[in-house]
Amino acid sequence: MLLGVLAAPRLRKDLLRVRGLLIPAVLFLLVLAAGVLSMTPFAPGGAHPVWSYVGLQPGAATIDRSATLLELVKLMGLACLFLVGVAAGASDERAKTAVNLLVLVAAALGLWAFFGFVTGGLYQSQRGRLEANFLNPNTAGTFFAAMVIVTLGPLLRRLRGARLGRAVQVATGHWAALLILVVCLLMTASRGAALATGAGLGTLILLMLFSGKIAWSRATFGVLAGLLAAAVLLFLFGEQLVARFEGVGESAVSRGELFALHWKAFLASPWMGYGLGAFDIIHRTLLDASSTDSLWRIRATHNVYIQWLEEAGLVGALPMFGAIAAVLVITTVRGLARSRMTHLLFALMAANLVFLVHGFSDFALQTPSMALLWSYLLGLQFALSQGSRR
Repeated sequence: MLLGVLAAPRLRKDLLRVRGLLIPAVLFLLVLAAGVLSMTPFAPGGAHPVWSYVGLQPGAATIDRSATLLELVKLMGLACLFLVGVAAGASDERAKTAVNLLVLVAAALGLWAFFGFVTGGLYQSQRGRLEANFLNPNTAGTFFAAMVIVTLGPLLRRLRGARLGRAVQVATGHWAALLILVVCLLMTASRGAALATGAGLGTLILLMLFSGKIAWSRATFGVLAGLLAAAVLLFLFGEQLVARFEGVGESAVSRGELFALHWKAFLASPWMGYGLGAFDIIHRTLLDASSTDSLWRIRATHNVYIQWLEEAGLVGALPMFGAIAAVLVITTVRGLARSRMTHLLFALMAANLVFLVHGFSDFALQTPSMALLWSYLLGLQFALSQGSRR
């Protein structure tokens, strides 16, 4: 896809004119450099003792070279899709088309997932929870939560200046998409996704209040009516979600045990970690007789921040966090200064909170599809915040 962008003169020209990419690019290159360095014995702290134990030389800081190499390839793929998003967002009209297509595809996927779920046509790993083909309901929850927030952008843009009586007619397609996505989100029964949706919605409201985009018009009251309708949908389709919130204490204890286990592992090797992609090996070696039954099937830390620290160490994790922070800060500063396309831009910015908040309690960002989606959305909003050439 990136080669296609570079081959098209207009897209290439738009991509090259986007400013502010240097800081996140340098930080991201440091992440890749740390990953490559971890595959050698010359990293800070030297090679991990496991290589001497098994009698293989030369050793490396990572305990699994092949897994680390695969993660580096994935990271480069994420960077490519980020740049594709940048090219899409470099033109206001192109960005609007991209967002509308995302909403259309998400709604179509949601409709397919809904009927597959209620008819039993789709395999479900957890009975009674919609997961589409994401292999986990919580990952599906992240997807639908993010797209609910993204959909609010074009919806609010269409409602701007509309009369209350025509609030549905002027944006029928977006209302339908929002309904599908909210129902699917509720049927995933993902507590983390529900809380992340609330964080994203709150951020969107704050951005619009801070920029003066919210006015108490009839359309605004129409949106409030829509939120009331969402509460009704929660009552109709969210019974299992409500029931799962009642058992949040037990889950918190289990997650706390998992977090503590891997935080201690990070503290034992804080600088270079154990190597990108090495979670499975680390996890198996940390288990004992008391934790094997409850934690053996775990395939991720359920906290993206701890997992990055554990795998990449401070040397690799801090530049990764810094690269994302640089994109978010630059986007926010530019976005608040824009006067056009702000509804779309603020919705994309608010969707970041879905990934960031849910990342504290689940592994959606360890899933390639979610990482790819967020990378694209980050690139899209980064360029859109700068605006088209005038």
